[in-house]
Amino acid sequence: MRTTDNERLLAESFEARGRAWQRWGSVDGDVLAHLLNPSFMGGPRWPALRQSFRVARQSTNVLVASDGLSDPFDAGQGPDDVNGLALELFAVSDAPIERIQASWLFDIVWQMSQFAASHGGIAALLEDLGMMTTELYDVRIPEPHRACFVTPEERVGVFLGLTEDLLPPVIDGPLSPIRLVNIKLLTVDELAFAVQGQADGRRELARRFSGPVLASSLTRPSVLAARPERD
Repeated sequence: MRTTDNERLLAESFEARGRAWQRWGSVDGDVLAHLLNPSFMGGPRWPALRQSFRVARQSTNVLVASDGLSDPFDAGQGPDDVNGLALELFAVSDAPIERIQASWLFDIVWQMSQFAASHGGIAALLEDLGMMTTELYDVRIPEPHRACFVTPEERVGVFLGLTEDLLPPVIDGPLSPIRLVNIKLLTVDELAFAVQGQADGRRELARRFSGPVLASSLTRPSVLAARPERD
């Protein structure tokens, strides 16, 4: 069945994701992709090999999302009854970005996507934990903002799993549900707070985030700079 239905399943998966991003903003007609698939150069293999990214725009905000982590697996590469790794990753900038593929926003989606493809179980971890933090290398944070966002080990922290009403946390794929996972850039002190506090720390950070919760910003002050409101 998968051999004859593969193109249909890929198309239906692509369309399901596109409908979700259109709920957020205007989706660019073209996808972003590398001239040479990184899998051919030693990178992790995505479920159907295809690696691309989509861009949506809303006023001055920009959304970049992976596109292919939830493609149905090629024959022999994984289960034939699930939408690949069952997730796509996305990040939102609160300001316009001219050269998207040369930006920090693209970097955090790219690096997290490669990590997810290599790990294979991020969707299951999020199902269990609800929210996660991790650290990424090679994120091109502009020099004026590096002290706020880049650790002494040259890594940046990100928060996974925040949700807002505008985007559904899970959509229906043709084979199985697909989780849409937000990546939010953390300040250095927020990352340390989450690591030290573990689950309680993550919950407290999520409680303190305000404004467009899904958006990342290079000018956002740390939520640890002010005392939390008390109920």
